[in-house]
Amino acid sequence: MMTITQSLLGTLLLAATGSIAAEAPEAHEPIEIKDSEFDFVAGDSGDGSTWVYHGSAPLKTVLDRPEGESEWWDGTVIRLLPGDSVMHEIPGEFVPGDRLFVGINAMQEGSGSSDEALRVNVRASDGWSTNPARTIATGPNWRRGFAKFEFPVKWSRPGPCSVRFSNHGSAPILLDKASVSRIVRDEEGFTSLFNGTDLEGWAGNTEGYGVEDGAIRTFPSRAGGNLYTADQFDDFVFRFAFKVPPGANNGIAVRAPMGGDAAYQGMEFQVLENSHPKYAGLKDWQFHGSIYGLAPALRGYQAPPGEWNHEEITVVGRKARVVLNGKVILEVDLDEVRKNGTLSGRDHPGADRTAGHLGFCGHGDVVHFKDLRVRPVSGTKVPSGR
Repeated sequence: MMTITQSLLGTLLLAATGSIAAEAPEAHEPIEIKDSEFDFVAGDSGDGSTWVYHGSAPLKTVLDRPEGESEWWDGTVIRLLPGDSVMHEIPGEFVPGDRLFVGINAMQEGSGSSDEALRVNVRASDGWSTNPARTIATGPNWRRGFAKFEFPVKWSRPGPCSVRFSNHGSAPILLDKASVSRIVRDEEGFTSLFNGTDLEGWAGNTEGYGVEDGAIRTFPSRAGGNLYTADQFDDFVFRFAFKVPPGANNGIAVRAPMGGDAAYQGMEFQVLENSHPKYAGLKDWQFHGSIYGLAPALRGYQAPPGEWNHEEITVVGRKARVVLNGKVILEVDLDEVRKNGTLSGRDHPGADRTAGHLGFCGHGDVVHFKDLRVRPVSGTKVPSGR
């Protein structure tokens, strides 16, 4: 739990540096906005319920459909010419001290200035806020960027606001898959699963895992295999942060027994660096956030390789949900997804389990995990047996 002293320190750092002080662990409460993937854009007369374009180009030319397939876009994207902007109202009531986390996929077309080109701002209903604009670097390839905002004391009044993306460069910028979430504190009841120094409370193949810079990481050169919590859980909310190098693969074991293949004897929620070319031919249920063999997740909401991602997995009864960097990328009923057989074509008896271990499924790649904490939902005591 954050103390008053920690909160004050964060405020002082914000004033001194112009950026939000790093706080861990970080939790995201998704805010769903209409048309996050830019299928429709209104002109200046828009009512704020969808994206509103401000610029000189004819509205019918603003939406574009890139060639080929990519995790970074679905359907149409929006093209912002230099000087153009697009904005969307964020539903909810916001007061000083509230924090937002904004994500967007971006790519620059042609040559021109890039690093300071894409600016993100938050606007009150009666004028621009005192938040300085954040910048998201763009380049010739698609990548996801993020910006954090904290509503200042001078925020005009409680109420809704709008997020705005502006092109301040000299080349067109394509945008897709926007996300907005509140940065919140963990609710009461969360317990840390990692002490930051060793693997106390963990079991399984401890040789293939270790601690580095306050995070659990895999050491595939020493050993492979899975690492499990010593405790078991039935219904829970599991929050953690992870980062992966290019092409890395791992997984989160859920309701799994200590032995056997967690993807079948339990459930495996994929951890994968999707953008690597070697994964171009994977099935949709193999990409990050998906339940292996059972349910596909939305793609394109992951941070670039080497950057930390914030994830939440909730499993309550027969329902499962995954939130990645403030975006709900999976929400399924575990019975419904198997009504007509599994997507893998194989039996997944682990999907019927009501309790088991949490863990990491090693697949021979280096992956880092930190800020691991869990909140049991049912309050039922789970037997300690395997």
